[in-house]
Amino acid sequence: MKNNRSIQRCLSIMRAFRGNGRPTLAELARAVELPHATVLRFLQTLEEEGYAAREDSRWRLTPQVFELGFAAMDSLGVTDAVQQILQRLADAYSGTSNLGEANPEGVIIIGRAMAPAERRRLVVMNLRVGSVLPPSSALAGGLRLPQGQWSRYDYPDSNQVSVAVPVPQAGPRVLSVGISVSVSEVVGDLLETEMVPALQQAAETISGVIRVGVV
Repeated sequence: MKNNRSIQRCLSIMRAFRGNGRPTLAELARAVELPHATVLRFLQTLEEEGYAAREDSRWRLTPQVFELGFAAMDSLGVTDAVQQILQRLADAYSGTSNLGEANPEGVIIIGRAMAPAERRRLVVMNLRVGSVLPPSSALAGGLRLPQGQWSRYDYPDSNQVSVAVPVPQAGPRVLSVGISVSVSEVVGDLLETEMVPALQQAAETISGVIRVGVV
């Protein structure tokens, strides 16, 4: 139990950096509601292992933390092959493609790719891998749909539309793949005749990659 509690505390400290990239010891202690001495002990351990660094009175996580993220992506099946599929989708329709997995709060983004134009545009929602979308989102709506069906959600404030389809035969996992594009990209029946079939093909391919474990 003591070891479990230590792991929980260490993880909570690392998560606290999400809201403040270069916090002081006092700010971290306040965020995780732990004594300063306890937080300092964990920070020093992270520093020794290369995951944290001290800059005057402030702390930051180091790029070595990415190693954990890459390991997690591999565990989730988000290999280079899956990332390439998402990137092709994003490039084909000048948008942002997402791979999502069912989450108690809706759907969590486990893979994401953006077209060059989207990277240059100010993305107000500031979503990234690890972000959770609500049940009302297209990506969440596509999770448990029968094959051949798709979900759609419009974002009038940002002039965007999102569509998503289920990823079939992913074992016990419930996945969906979707794309968000500017409304101006959806001309005529392009969404129904091209984008949705492209998503369904991508979903089939992703399913095969995840099942076989292609790297």
